[in-house]
Formats: sequence, structure tokens, C-alpha cells
Amino acid sequence: MKKLTLSLAILSLVYSCKKEEKKTEKPSEETKIINTQTTYSLPPVYLDSLRSENEILTHLQHRKNEIISMLENSSSEKNNLMYENYKKENDSALALLTLKETHLLDQFFEFYVYHPETDKSTLKVPEKYKKTVDSYTQTGVEFWDVGEAYTELRMLPDFYFNIFNGKLTADYQKYLEIMKEEDKVLFQSDAAISIPWRDVAKRVEVREKFLQDFPTSKLNKTINEELQSYQYAYLLGYDNTPTQNDEGGFTPENLQEFQRFMKENPKSETTTLLKIMLSMPKDREKMYQFVNSKLHLPYGE
Repeated sequence: MKKLTLSLAILSLVYSCKKEEKKTEKPSEETKIINTQTTYSLPPVYLDSLRSENEILTHLQHRKNEIISMLENSSSEKNNLMYENYKKENDSALALLTLKETHLLDQFFEFYVYHPETDKSTLKVPEKYKKTVDSYTQTGVEFWDVGEAYTELRMLPDFYFNIFNGKLTADYQKYLEIMKEEDKVLFQSDAAISIPWRDVAKRVEVREKFLQDFPTSKLNKTINEELQSYQYAYLLGYDNTPTQNDEGGFTPENLQEFQRFMKENPKSETTTLLKIMLSMPKDREKMYQFVNSKLHLPYGE
């Protein structure tokens, strides 16, 4: 009788273990993604390249909601770091999505219809691609035309601002405000500056002011790099939109813009450079050498 009781006990234990195994079996990939809604993880959270396109898009949607929830109970300093890491996380996801949609990105420029009467183009996505493009847009990702028949994936210009607005320190808040506006337009394409010279100057001005207003900001390395890039564009232009004519003198349009800048920004570092450039002989090579040396850039860059 004791042996029978023991046998029944063992059978009962085995059965219980099997039931437990069933309960704790490995969750599916779909379950994992859904569960991230309630198990928050600080960014960056990187996905592997084996994830499907739908899994990546679903992850992006869920992560946005997670980040918004985490911001509510976090300090502005921690939110700064959360923004930086979240951006790295999304950049990684965008790289994966780019690999998934290489064919569509390669032909996306063909979807623009040019109107000669207005000299503008409008986007007309073919019906078979509309669902895909809409799913990206709803996730906060856009197909961004960068010219020369190239299209890239990027987060919408106001994506990070809408999430982090009012949750960051003053310097990070200001930076997101700047990027939200600037990213609405294409700055350059085909070795040419795509915006008016006054708008190029504004990008220089806002960064010089940022460095004055926030001298100890952790963003200053990034701001300095961006400032040098825009200073170069403003002072010399690009190959197809140079600030100088063939004789080495400045074009009337650029000369007028430079005079305005110096008058409105007398203490600017860029004004100091302009005064020296305007006093130099008309020699394009020497002008390029001067600007590159002052901006600490390799000559010819």
C-alpha cells in the first residue's frame, strides 16, 4: 500500500512539473514585443537584424509609449541622457529598416511628379506602396528625399520634440527646438546649398548664441561641429553654390549678406573671419586655405 501511495505521489509530481513546463515555455516573438509595453527598459534597446520589418515598426511604436511613460517620473538631467540613447536606438532601427526597404528607397524618387508651371514636385505614391509608406509615417518615420535620386529613412522633424518637450534641461530643450525647425527643409543637395543665404546665416547665429547661453552644456561638442560646418557653407558655399565668382571676389548677393551679418552681429566669431576675408586679395585658393585653417578643417574638405 505504501508503494502504491509513493508511486501515485511521484506520478502526481511529474504531472505537476509538466504542467509547470507548459506554463513557462518560451514566449513567442510576438509575445515578447507585446510584453515590452509593461516591462520598461532604459534606452538604448537594440534589435537584431533577424527581426522582420513589422516587428521593428511595432517595436518603435511600443518604445515611444514606453519612453513617454518613463519621462513622467524622471529628472530633466536623466531625460537628457534618455533622449541621447533613444536617438541612438532609433538610428539603429532605421538602419535595419533601410536594409528591409532597399528596393523601395531606390525607386522612391520616381514617385515625385514635377509641375513645370510652379517649378515644384508633389509626391504621388503608387497604390501598391501606400500601405507600407503609411505604416512608416504612423510610426514616426518618413521617406526623406535628399536629392540626386536618393531617399533616406529618418524620424519626422518634430518626432523627438513632441516626446521630450518640457521634460529636458534648458540647453537640450533649446537644441530640440532648433532641430525641429531646421530639419523641415533640405539644407544641401548635389553640391549645392538648398536654402537662402540668410537662412544659412541663421544656422550660424543660433549656434553661436547657444554657446554663449550654455557655455557648460554637454551638447557643446556637437554644437561646435555643426557651427563649423555651417560657417564653412556660409563663408565659402559649395561647389555649385560658391560665394565667390571666377575672379575670386565675392558675389554681390553674398557681399550684401555679409555686410548685414557683420552689422547685426558685431561680436560674432564669424564677423571676425568675414572682416579678414574681405580685406584679403581676390584669390580663391588662399581664401579656402584661410577658412579651413581657422575652422581647423583639412584643406580641401
